[in-house]
Amino acid sequence: PTGTAEVAAVAIGLMASPRLAAAMWVAFTVGHVVAKLPWYGLGLHGDRVAGARAARWVVKARTLLGRRPQYGPALLFVSALTSIPPFHVAAIAAGLLRIAPTPFIALCLAGRLIRFGLLAASPGLLRALLGGT
Repeated sequence: PTGTAEVAAVAIGLMASPRLAAAMWVAFTVGHVVAKLPWYGLGLHGDRVAGARAARWVVKARTLLGRRPQYGPALLFVSALTSIPPFHVAAIAAGLLRIAPTPFIALCLAGRLIRFGLLAASPGLLRALLGGT
């Protein structure tokens, strides 16, 4: 799955100055993760969900995490890295499952730094593969 964030990350890789590109990559990633905090906050209020079906889903998800606590952080990192499931959905789920804020931010930053770093590096790698300078 791609979106404007991925396009922006590739555009960062087109910068002439590697130092500027690196600074923009880090700043862009931090901004992207900060923008997921409201989604996480929305998930923290999962006890207020309307509808029996949604409430049952929250209970099931929390029960699963209680039995397998490693699933929540692992899924969050995979989503931050691959956008599967969509990252904003994973951020909501992290709030619903009460993943603590510090691990939430750390896992999101790690996954997104890798994702956006690979995307930002792609123009240079493509040039190198095609024999360009």
